[in-house]
Amino acid sequence: MKIKETLAHLAALLLACLAPMAQAMDAVVFDRAASPADFRREYSRALLQQVMERTVPQFGSFSIEAADAHMERPRLLQALKEGKLVNVTAYPADATWLAALRSVPVPIDMGLQSWRIALVDARQQDKFRRLALPDGLRELTAGVGTAWVTRAALRDNGFRHVTGSNYGGLFDMLMAGRFDYFPRGVNEIFQEYDLRRAAFPQLAIEDSIVLHDNIPSLFFVSPRYPRLHKRISAGMELLLKDGSLERFVLEHHRGFLLRARLCERRRIELPNRDIAPAILARKELWLDPFHPRHGICPAPARAR
Repeated sequence: MKIKETLAHLAALLLACLAPMAQAMDAVVFDRAASPADFRREYSRALLQQVMERTVPQFGSFSIEAADAHMERPRLLQALKEGKLVNVTAYPADATWLAALRSVPVPIDMGLQSWRIALVDARQQDKFRRLALPDGLRELTAGVGTAWVTRAALRDNGFRHVTGSNYGGLFDMLMAGRFDYFPRGVNEIFQEYDLRRAAFPQLAIEDSIVLHDNIPSLFFVSPRYPRLHKRISAGMELLLKDGSLERFVLEHHRGFLLRARLCERRRIELPNRDIAPAILARKELWLDPFHPRHGICPAPARAR
């Protein structure tokens, strides 16, 4: 009898030890890219890997896999609310997503995507250089996705726009003259241009204007996964605190920032009414690409 009692006690102890280990496995299902030519998820997926690895001591093991299929923004929002097909994504923030999901209030790229330059038809390049800003640009038409946050930023600030139902089709619409310019984040535009310029020989990057819309890209977590939200929030704060996030951002984007030549462009500010002032007030969350310490802009000449 004692042997049975001892074995039962040992089994209970083993289960007690295994239970926390089982609970510690956080299974992330991240949304899938639209196509092999859509690289927009690569950076956020790599950052999420860093976040999960950094939080292993506190939260335990994890896995990350891609969702079975790509979902456009409205369908993705519903799937995240349900938490069955996908439980984490990274997207520019708007009021609807902030209300419906658990957001991690640290911009994944420290705000770089909110600096936007445009794809245009090369034959229209001189027209953009001659525009009187901002009113001249308001007379032209931008192209955006139907559910993209950029649409609201343009609308709220009096800029004309037309929408396309899918990402890939917007490039066709631009080159067909359906709109005048296609604003893209500095973290996106160069890879998009390099991938598509063979198919669209007249595609060009507009070289004189930058829009700044103050729309942060955030990790969004299904409300059905509060522990996962807590883990990603803790990891992002850790990376922010010790400077790892800034180093990660610059490691992945310095070449794009240099290529963008932001310091030589005329800037248009597009105020964002949807973002909580608390996020905008945390200066450490935002990377200023114009700050001399980053070496993106030429250092000002010293007075003799």
